Formats: sequence, C-alpha cells, structure tokens
Amino acid sequence: MNKAWCCGVLALMLSGCTLLPQFHQPEPEPELPLVAESQQLKDWLQLSATVTHSSETERQQALRRLQAVSGNELELALWLSHPDATSSQRQQAQQLFQQHASGATGHEQQLFGVYQVYNQKLLQQQRQLAERQQQVDSLTRKLKELANIDQQINDRKFRE
Repeated sequence: MNKAWCCGVLALMLSGCTLLPQFHQPEPEPELPLVAESQQLKDWLQLSATVTHSSETERQQALRRLQAVSGNELELALWLSHPDATSSQRQQAQQLFQQHASGATGHEQQLFGVYQVYNQKLLQQQRQLAERQQQVDSLTRKLKELANIDQQINDRKFRE
C-alpha cells in the first residue's frame, strides 16, 4: 500500500504541474497603427518620387485634378513643390503644408518639413536671382547710356 500510495501522490504531483499557471510571456502582436503609419509613409514617399520624376504634362494634369477636389491638400502641396514649380506655386505649397501638416503622423510631418525647407530655400534663391537680375538690368541700362554718350562725343569730334 505504501508503494501504491507514493505512486499515487507522485502521479498527482506530476499532473498538478500542468495545472500551474504558465509564466511565459506572450509574443507581442504587431501594432496595427504602426503598420498603417509605416504604409502611409511609404505611400507618401512613393508619391514624392512620382512627383519628382513627372513630366510637365503629368504635373499640370495632377494639379488640375487636385485643385478640383478638396481634401487632398497635402498631396496638392507635394505637386506644388515640384522642382519646376513657380515661386507662387511654392508659396501656395508652403501655406498648405503649414495649414494641414499638423494632422499628419510624426514621420509624415518630418517628410513634409523637408519639403517646406526645400521650398523655402528655393524661394529664397529665386528672390536673390530676381534681385541680381534687376542689378544686371540696371547696369546694362547704364552701360547703354554711357555708350550713347560716347557715341555722341565721337559724332561731335567727327563733325569738327
């Protein structure tokens, strides 16, 4: 009986071990918001590449399509930030980024921030270029006036 009793107790102890709570940590499930945020950022980066490599015709078509529909202001801002965009388009893009980028995710805001800096630098360069062009035009005008004066002096000398 002693042997049977020990075997029974041992069997109960062994079966009891399986009833003890398991202390392993469950594997973390991937967070859906992070996956969705990552996919959105990939979509923005893909659109950014499309915008950069688009032709003038494609760009104009996209601008017309986006300006006809509201709700796509950030996409419109990307298209208005095209390397061949005019300064007024860049200024409009800056305004759209400032108004609507706050609703984007953190990584998207960083991407849009890059575009804002890019636009700001190009706007600054365009202003400097316009100022220099005015200086060149002014100097060209003065040179023409001096050439006229020199021609008049030469004509007077020749007549005398």
